[in-house]
Amino acid sequence: MKPRGKIMAILSLLVGVLGLLTWQFVPLKAVFAISQLSDPARLETLRERGANPRLNKIVYWLDQTRHSALSPETVIRAAQLYNGTHEPRKSLVQAALLRNLKIADELGLLTAEGRQSLRRGHTALVTKGPYEGDPAEIDHIVPISLAPELGNELANLEMLPKSLNRRKSDRVGQRQLEVAEQFFQAGLMSRESLDRVRAKNAKTGKK
Repeated sequence: MKPRGKIMAILSLLVGVLGLLTWQFVPLKAVFAISQLSDPARLETLRERGANPRLNKIVYWLDQTRHSALSPETVIRAAQLYNGTHEPRKSLVQAALLRNLKIADELGLLTAEGRQSLRRGHTALVTKGPYEGDPAEIDHIVPISLAPELGNELANLEMLPKSLNRRKSDRVGQRQLEVAEQFFQAGLMSRESLDRVRAKNAKTGKK
């Protein structure tokens, strides 16, 4: 092989190795994974509740980044930059993802077994607090029976112990009403859906 050919071969090998090492760098893997999982265009194509396993996977990747050079906040911002998530949805989703990471901590979902379940998009078991042993389901803060357009909106999803989620049902308290108002102001929710939420709150909010 000619010297120039050897140099090109060595450079190609180095580029390949560098690319492999870069891909193995956890924060970059997390940015790419979360970008795909939280892409608004992809979320719109999902079946009903199709975003639920995606939230579980995102929480797994955010947890992974806490042991690396980039914070979860930075990883989320980079992922949203990559997939083109814009304001006002951008801030709402950021807050929701960080809130769910905190919930996962509080419920003790991030055990070795729990992490593997979340990575596959499955539920993890609660290992802390009064709901220990419950699977952690994905709850819609604003019920999709009242606002179906929010069914796969990540900002509307929250981890909740199964038994607590069953008791909550489609009740609309002050928190759900305030979140619905936020979604409406952000253009993520229709006036008709907001009216249904307000009406439900008037009936069940104080019960």
